[in-house]
Amino acid sequence: MVSPTGRDPETNATLLEEAAVWRFLHDLFRGPSESQWAWLNEESVGQAWELLATATGQTPSELPRPGDYAEYETSYLSAFEVGVPCPPCPLVESHWMRAEPVPQILHENVLFYRQFGLELKSAQGETADHLRHQLEFLAHLCTSEANAADDESAEQISRGRSDFLDRRVRPWIAIAAEAAGEVFPDAWPSQWMALLAAWV
Repeated sequence: MVSPTGRDPETNATLLEEAAVWRFLHDLFRGPSESQWAWLNEESVGQAWELLATATGQTPSELPRPGDYAEYETSYLSAFEVGVPCPPCPLVESHWMRAEPVPQILHENVLFYRQFGLELKSAQGETADHLRHQLEFLAHLCTSEANAADDESAEQISRGRSDFLDRRVRPWIAIAAEAAGEVFPDAWPSQWMALLAAWV
């Protein structure tokens, strides 16, 4: 079947596969809940981790997670959300990119989302520069590019995705993953962040 843009269908298939990876990572970092814990223990989630870990050369190949929900909730919150004066590895760009004013970081993220028609679906209370919003946006861009009406639109989306990754995502995730590795060596939060950084 010919794509709307006349491009090789394999290109669009690759984009949709990439979108699925961004959605998996988005869901992986959802806050702790009983339903999230059940999701983490699904066989398909473990398989997705294994495929991504293999593709990026990361170890372990099995999804690292605590032994039970109570431990998961405590360790997730203490790694990513709670701490004095802040958690060791907050999942927000503005914490790590201190050279830019916070309002500027938030504004530029919002401008990207609006420019490419994303209505955020992540949990309320997360700032525009939160990891999950950024991952949601990347999945949106891949899907939009695959479904673009013409080559010019597809190329514009592709450039936007590359720019967003380079300007707003890769720099802070690399720093955050390194910090997580120092604070939580060989623990699941650092392994999750390492996989994220390797994919990004």
